[in-house]
Amino acid sequence: MSNPYRLLTILAVLVPALFFTSLQVRAQQPLETETARPLKAGVFELQTAFEYQRSNDGTERAAPLGFEYGITNRLSLLVEPVLYTSIRPKVGTPATGLGDLEATVSYLVANERRRLPALEIAGEIKAPTARNAIIGTGKTDLAAYVFASKRYGKFDTHANLGYTFVGKPAGSQLDNIINVAFAAEYFLNPRIDLVAEFLANTSSTGKKEITVLNSPTPEAVAGELVGMVGFRYHFRPDVALAFGVDYDNNHAVLLRSGLTFNFHVPGRSKPR
Repeated sequence: MSNPYRLLTILAVLVPALFFTSLQVRAQQPLETETARPLKAGVFELQTAFEYQRSNDGTERAAPLGFEYGITNRLSLLVEPVLYTSIRPKVGTPATGLGDLEATVSYLVANERRRLPALEIAGEIKAPTARNAIIGTGKTDLAAYVFASKRYGKFDTHANLGYTFVGKPAGSQLDNIINVAFAAEYFLNPRIDLVAEFLANTSSTGKKEITVLNSPTPEAVAGELVGMVGFRYHFRPDVALAFGVDYDNNHAVLLRSGLTFNFHVPGRSKPR
């Protein structure tokens, strides 16, 4: 990672800690599946992560960040830049640089009840901040989601359904994408959570491969089936370490590690 990217990552992790007071970390990393339990009003969550993937096509590394803020007890905003991406294919040109940026607004429609799950709706925009065609498509994507969460004793379960309107670069024929996700968490003790999830999406290209280097849109999304197992360790109520291992239908293995911090924003009444 070059010095500018390293400096940005360090600042993003350390600066918020100087201005906010801490709160309980909620369920998130290493899951990609979203929960239908939003942050409380005035709560800020920072997620840092590092991902390493190895497949038959080569290797990829990425350093995504997540910044989420509880605007109200029902409404929240999540911004996810990717400060560093490195793609090293076995055949073709390597690429290093910024990834795309995603922003998601979510709204809690219904709280969890005895027989019914919590339900949340969300809208997402992907801004094409990546400047390399191997890293991003260079077009804006829009997506709509429904999230559901239900607790059963020490188990917490989540389900997501989404539809993405894919931006279409010139000379490409890309389809819109349907994606689903299911996740379960088991709270082993106050410090350790065990997690697992299954994700699937349709292809925007009609091709099986994750990266098609001869295509005008090599980073267009291919159809995937992904399984993940991992854990979360709570150093303190406001700080959690996460680690997960993904394996997909293209025989790619992805390792993901990260830290999650929760803070209360000064000037806002503390959530109960």
